[in-house]
Amino acid sequence: MGDTASGDATLFGTLRQWGGSVMTFAQQSINSLMGWEDLEVVDPEAEKAKKGEETEASGLLEQERKQAWGTKQFQQYIGADVTSLLSVPVWIMEPFTILQKAAEIMEYTDLLDKADTTEDEFDRFAWVAAYCVSPFGAAERAWKPFNPILGETFELEVGDGVRYLAEQVSHHPPICAAHAENSHFKYDLVSAPTTRFLGNSLEVYPYGRTRITLVRSGEVFTLVPPNAMVHNIVIGRTWVDAYGPMTINCITSGAKCRLEFKACGWFGYGRYEFEGFVYDKEGTKRVKLTGKWNQYVDAVRCDATGAPQAGAEVRHMWTCTPKPVNDYYSFTQFAHRLNSSEGIRAPLPSDSRRRPDRAKLAAGEMGSAGSEKVRLEEMQRAERRERDKRSDKWTPRWFRKVEAPQLYEGELELSKVPYWEFTGDYLKLPVAEHAAATTINGKGFCPWQYPDMH
Repeated sequence: MGDTASGDATLFGTLRQWGGSVMTFAQQSINSLMGWEDLEVVDPEAEKAKKGEETEASGLLEQERKQAWGTKQFQQYIGADVTSLLSVPVWIMEPFTILQKAAEIMEYTDLLDKADTTEDEFDRFAWVAAYCVSPFGAAERAWKPFNPILGETFELEVGDGVRYLAEQVSHHPPICAAHAENSHFKYDLVSAPTTRFLGNSLEVYPYGRTRITLVRSGEVFTLVPPNAMVHNIVIGRTWVDAYGPMTINCITSGAKCRLEFKACGWFGYGRYEFEGFVYDKEGTKRVKLTGKWNQYVDAVRCDATGAPQAGAEVRHMWTCTPKPVNDYYSFTQFAHRLNSSEGIRAPLPSDSRRRPDRAKLAAGEMGSAGSEKVRLEEMQRAERRERDKRSDKWTPRWFRKVEAPQLYEGELELSKVPYWEFTGDYLKLPVAEHAAATTINGKGFCPWQYPDMH
């Protein structure tokens, strides 16, 4: 297993809870006639709904989701990896691409800045661990983002001088590579998630490779995030759970961190909770970490048994920024920033902000968005045919594939996740001028190898 930006539940981007109450007998009868009677519906807020208490905001109607999946298509893909197999209608999508989703891990880069300036190695590790949990604060949107076009990019300037670039380096299988850096850290990601469709749920395996390097200490950390499960994607209230271990290794010092994300139990018991420890190279517990992955991370120095040291202060390492109320796509404030073309430098022609289908969907023009999506997909297929005709190969512009890299403990073998290395050429480009949003949003999109064809 490996990273997404989080981890992070890459395929469906962040996952939003959809409304709905416990099905009545009449609803179940209708489902039986439609072929849905064997689907398991799991709703952690069912008890709230029965008591008339407030639950999460509703989203797409259940009937619409049934139509989107279609009985034959639904049955055909049970047990399969549907990462890039399914073409879905734009009305169950969000105006966001998977490259933009991967960039959501850049929201709390101040945590890595703090890690780099912290003297104690275990406190430093605790800051890194808090950073690795922080992307899950945006992990409850259930809209599907657009799959990137081969060669598509997304760039970002954020935090204390952080420059970020992601590129879609492979289409089949879908793989994106990303790099970010400032004066405190370097962040490198290869994200190659896979999935398993289970009928009314989808397991997401965040296969990939994440490395974080702190500049001052020179420490290198690797990350293996927990798995995710999207429940009730056909019927019932759609919601996401993250479960299992998150493992972070400092390959420089030998220290490790293991956080256990608890699977949601009956009536929501244990939902969002995690706990674990930072261990030294001998395996002795040094810092205890607890919290809820959608809200906060706390840390306290502990003894070898895991009990807090006498007089040790519980430190609040991270708190999730409050989310906008009644936002249609349940975007965070940071997601809105990633989707905005206001006040930014002119991005590369291949940038996700320039995609016309994404821009049309953001403007609420679903018909036009669907047409543009189909047009781009056909252009991509035409490019592939032309490449085959010419016996050309696709070469990413900003990352290069390394055939025999050094792999660290816990990282997946190359057969599952190839190693892509940032060339640094992007940082050598002249700094672009700021541009008007009207010249960026949905305009001038060109990730193509043969632009004269289009």
